[in-house]
Amino acid sequence: MSSSDAVVPVAERATAEVLAAANADATPASDDVSTVLELASGTASDERFYASLDEITEFRDVMDLGRYTLPPASSLIVLTDVAGSTKAIEAGRYKDVNALGVASIVALCNAMRDLELPFMFGGDGATLLVPESRREPVERALRGVRALAQSAFDMTLRASIVPLAELLADGHVARVARFRASEHIRLAMFSGSAFSAAERWFKDPERAARYEVSGEGESVADFDGFECRWRPLASQRGHTVSIIVRALAPTEAERAKTYKNLLHAFDRIVDGEAYHPVKLNELELEGWLGDFSVEARVRAQGSSGPGYSAARRSARKQTFVGKLLTASGLAAGGFDGKLYKRDLVKNCDFRKFDDTLRMVVDLNVAEIYRLESRLSAEQRAGRLAFGMHRSNAALITCLVRSYSGDHVHFVDGADGGYALAAKELKAQLAEMTANGPRNGLKKPLT
Repeated sequence: MSSSDAVVPVAERATAEVLAAANADATPASDDVSTVLELASGTASDERFYASLDEITEFRDVMDLGRYTLPPASSLIVLTDVAGSTKAIEAGRYKDVNALGVASIVALCNAMRDLELPFMFGGDGATLLVPESRREPVERALRGVRALAQSAFDMTLRASIVPLAELLADGHVARVARFRASEHIRLAMFSGSAFSAAERWFKDPERAARYEVSGEGESVADFDGFECRWRPLASQRGHTVSIIVRALAPTEAERAKTYKNLLHAFDRIVDGEAYHPVKLNELELEGWLGDFSVEARVRAQGSSGPGYSAARRSARKQTFVGKLLTASGLAAGGFDGKLYKRDLVKNCDFRKFDDTLRMVVDLNVAEIYRLESRLSAEQRAGRLAFGMHRSNAALITCLVRSYSGDHVHFVDGADGGYALAAKELKAQLAEMTANGPRNGLKKPLT
C-alpha cells in the first residue's frame, strides 16, 4: 500500500467528529495528516498510556474502530524478525524460531518491568509499542536478543525501531486496544496501517539501515520468565490450523467491515465450544527425560557451558514438581495445581488482530473446507487475501511473570504455522497484484 492509499479517518474515541467520519467511511482531506498528529499528541502522553485504556471483553468487538485509541505520537514501534525463518522451519527448527519471537517480548517486558507494554507475537518475530522515553533500555535489550539468536541458535534476528511520528507524517495511522483475555491477562490489539507500513520499512533494503538497532552500545537482556515446558498439543478434531487474513479495502472502516463479516461467518461455520487449540485435558508437561534445551539456551543465553547445564537442570526439576502438583491438585511456591492449567487455557493468545486477523484454531475437516471456501470466495471478490497452514499440533511458548495468574502463552502451529501461512498470504498478494485490481480497488495492495 502506498502512502497515498493509507491515509484513513481517525477513530479516536474522545473525538466525536473524527469517529463519525470513520464510521461514515469518509475520505480525509489533504490536511488530515496534521489533524492525526495533533490528536495523537493530545492523547495520554505519559508512559501509562496502554495501562489506562478501557478493556474489550468480547473478541468480536476487536473489530469496532471506536474501541481503539491513538497512542502518543512520540511512541516507537519495535519489530523483531528471524531472518530466513521459512528455511529454518522447513529444516525442522520451528521451536527455535518461535522461541526467538517470544524471547523478544520477554526481554523487552523485563527491561521495563514497571510498565504494561502492548505486544504481539507473530510466530517468527514480534511487534511492540514502547514509549520514546525508554528507547535506551529497549535498544540494550534488543542487542541482547540479537546476541542470543547468534550465540545460542546460530540465527540472525533483525531488530528495528520505527518512530510512530514518521509513520503518521507519511499518512499511516496507528491505534491500540486492550483485550481482556482473562481475569489476569490483557492482550494488545493494533489497528491502522502504521504497523504494516513499519514492517515494510524495516524490511526495505533502502530504508532498513535507518531503523535497524545499532550494534554499538551496551547489550543487556534478561529472559527471566521465558518457559518452554509443555508438550505439543495434538489436534483433537483433525487439524491445528494457522490462519492469517488481510482485508484489502482502501479505508480502515471498510476493512473493519470485511473482518466483522468474516468473524460472523466463522462463528456460523465452526463449533464455538471446541475450536480453541489448547484443551485443558490435553495439557501435559514434559517428562523427566524431555527436551529442555530450547528454554535452557534462552535462559543461559548460550548453547553450552555451566550456565546452560544449570538452566536445563532447573527447568527439568521445576517441570517435575509442576507435574506432581497438577496431578495431585496441590499448591506450593505460588503454583496452584488446581488452577494453573485452567488459567493457561484462558491466557492463550490464539486470536489476535493487528490490522490483520490471525488465529490458531483446532478444526475438523468439514469446518476447514467450509472456512477455506468462504475465504476463497472473498479472495476472488478482491476483498481479502489469506494464508492457511494445517499441522497436527499446537506449540506453546510461555512468559511467566507469576504462577498465580500472570502468565501469557503464545500459540502457533507446531511446524511453523504462522510463518508458513504468511508465505501463502504473500504468494496470494503477489498473484493478485500481477492480475490487476479487482472489486473496485484503486490499486492492488501489498
